[in-house]
Amino acid sequence: MNVSKNLSTDKLRYKIKVSGLPRFYSLLDPLLQEFLKMINEELKLNCIHARYSKKGNAWLYLTFPTEFEQANALKLLKKYNWKGRSLISTLVTADTPKTNTNLTYIESNHATKKPKLDIPLSEQVLMSTIPYHSIEYEEQLRKKSEEARILFQRFGTIIQRKQPPLAEWCAMRKRQLNSDLAFELSPIIQSKKIDRYRNKCEWSVGINPENDSVAVGLRVKDSMDGIHYVGPPDCLRNLPIPMITLAKKFENFVKNYGGDWRLWRNMIIRMNEAGEVMVSIVVNQLVLDFEKLPSIKCSISKWFKENITENVVSLYFQVYGEKALADCISTPNEAELLWGQKYIIEKLLSLSLEISPATYFRLNSLGAEELCKVVADLADVNENTTVLDLFCGSGCLALTLAKKCKQVVGIELIKANILDAKRNAEINGINNCEFIAGRTEDILDSVLEKLKGCNVTVIMDPPLTGVSPGLVRTLRKFEEAINLIYVCSNHKLPLKNLLDFSSVVRYWQKPIDSDPFLPLRIVPIDMCPHTLRSELVLHFKRFSIDEILSIKTDRPSRVYSHRKFKTKFHPRTSETTSNSQPSTSGVGGLLSYLKKIEERAFQEGLAKGLERKAFQIGYSRGLQSTDSDNNTFNKNSHIYPDQ
Repeated sequence: MNVSKNLSTDKLRYKIKVSGLPRFYSLLDPLLQEFLKMINEELKLNCIHARYSKKGNAWLYLTFPTEFEQANALKLLKKYNWKGRSLISTLVTADTPKTNTNLTYIESNHATKKPKLDIPLSEQVLMSTIPYHSIEYEEQLRKKSEEARILFQRFGTIIQRKQPPLAEWCAMRKRQLNSDLAFELSPIIQSKKIDRYRNKCEWSVGINPENDSVAVGLRVKDSMDGIHYVGPPDCLRNLPIPMITLAKKFENFVKNYGGDWRLWRNMIIRMNEAGEVMVSIVVNQLVLDFEKLPSIKCSISKWFKENITENVVSLYFQVYGEKALADCISTPNEAELLWGQKYIIEKLLSLSLEISPATYFRLNSLGAEELCKVVADLADVNENTTVLDLFCGSGCLALTLAKKCKQVVGIELIKANILDAKRNAEINGINNCEFIAGRTEDILDSVLEKLKGCNVTVIMDPPLTGVSPGLVRTLRKFEEAINLIYVCSNHKLPLKNLLDFSSVVRYWQKPIDSDPFLPLRIVPIDMCPHTLRSELVLHFKRFSIDEILSIKTDRPSRVYSHRKFKTKFHPRTSETTSNSQPSTSGVGGLLSYLKKIEERAFQEGLAKGLERKAFQIGYSRGLQSTDSDNNTFNKNSHIYPDQ
C-alpha cells in the first residue's frame, strides 16, 4: 500500500474515515500496520492510500481508486469490531473535485450530480451527522470515556517529556489518586435526553442527488457552482419531529414558488423545552432582486399562515451576504421579525433566558444545565469571588454563577451576544454583572488592571481552536487568579493551551517567571448523543513554581535519565571576568554533574557535541571558587539530580 502523500488529486477522491482506532503517531506503528494488512488481505479491500490528519489521533483516512470500492469499504467497515474496539466508518466528501467538464443542465437550472455512490442517501446523512446512531447508548458512553482517558494519558506523557520538573509532581498525583493518571477523571455525565434533544437546526436548500429535484435537508456535498446537495432529514433521531415536519413543508413552498430556487438559502429553526418554535427564512443576497423584496416577504407570510400548524411563535426573515455577516457582529438583530413574538423563553436552572435568532446557546438545553452545574461545582465560588468569564457568549455560565459570587465580568467578541447577556441579566434581576464587547486579547489587560486585589476565578469557553499563547501568558502573570475552568467543546484536546498553562521551565536552567495552572480534575459531559463529540470541563489550580521544584523522590525520574539535549543554550555573560582558568575548588557538585553528562554522552555517541555544550554552560556561569556560586548551585541542584 502506498502511504505517501504525493498522489494526484483524482486518486484522492474516494475516501472514508475510520474512527475508534488506538491512538497512533506514525503510519509505521506496528499495530496500525496490522490493521492496514487486515484491510487489504483479509477483507480484500483495495486501499491505495492511508493518511492521518494529525499525530496522536484515533482515526485514519483510507483512499480507494473507485467509488464502487469506496462504497464496498464503507459497507464492510460501517460498524466493525477489531481487537475489542468498535470501529465507525464515515464518508469523506471534502476532497471531491470542484470541476466537471461533462456537466449538463436540466429544467430546474442546476448542475446534475456525477455518478451516484452505491450508498443510500439517508445512510450518507446518518454517517455524516450521527455516526453512532446504530450503537447502544451505553456503548457510546464507554467509547467517549475511553477517548477522554486516552487523551489525558497522552497529555500526561507530553507534560513529563517537555517539562521534566513536572515528572515528580505527576508521580505524586498518581500516588494520591491511586491511578495511572495524574489528573482525576470523573465518570462521563450522560445526556438526560438521548433522542430529539437538539434545540436548533439549520436546513439547507439544494438538490437531492437521487432524483435531481429541489430539496430541503442536511448538506452532503457541494458542486462546482456552490449548489448544495442535501439529504432527507427523516432518519435523524436527534431532531425533534416538528423540525423535520417544517423542513418538508418549506421544501414544498420552495418548489411551488417559481423563479430561481437558489434565492432560498436556509431555514433555521430554534425550539425550547416547552415546544415553542422560532423559524427564520434566509435568502441569498446575490440572487435577490431588492425591488421584489416586499413581495417575497408577503409570500412567506401567506405560506406561513395557510400551512403552518406547528407551535411556531416567531417568524423571521433574513438576507444572507457579506453585509449581513458584518451586521451580525455589530448589531443586535440581523433578522427582521415578520410575525409573532420577538423571543422564545428557555429555562436554565433558576434562570429564564430570552432566545433570539442570533443568541449563542448550547444545542442541548438539558445538557446546558448539566454543564452549568459542573462549572459551578468546580469553580466553588463564594461571596468574595470575582468571576472572569472569557468568551462568555450570551452569558449563560456567568449568569448561573452571579448570585453565588461577588461580581461577574464577561468578555465576548460578538456584540449581539453581549446585548443578549445584558438583557437576560436585567430580566433575572442580576445586577452584579458587567459584560464587555470586544476582542479578548485586546481588552484583557485593562480588565485585569481593574480586578487587582480581588479573588478571581477564571472561566473560559473558547473557540474550538483554543486561545493564543499571549492570552495564556497574560492570565499566568495575573496573580489574583487562583482557579481556572476551561470548557473544551471539541473532542480534540487543545494540548498547546494546556501545556502553556502548565509549563514550569523554558529551559532546564531557566524557570518561567509566573506560577503555572495545573489540571486537577476533568469532567466529560455527553452533550450530543449519537455523535463523536463530548464536552470536557477542566479544573486548573494555581501552584507555586518553588513548591513544584521542591518535590523530590527517593529515585530519579526516568524522564531525566533518557532526556536528550535538544534545547538551544543561551550562555549568559559572567558579571566578573578573569584571565585565569576556572578553579575546581568549591564547585565539586557542578563538576560531578558535568562528568555524569559526559559519561551519558559517550554512551549515546554524542560525546563531542555534548562536551562542548556542557563546558559552555560552565564557562558562561563563571566557575570561580566563590561562595555565591556555591549557594546558587545548591539552590537549584534539585533541578539536576545526579544519576
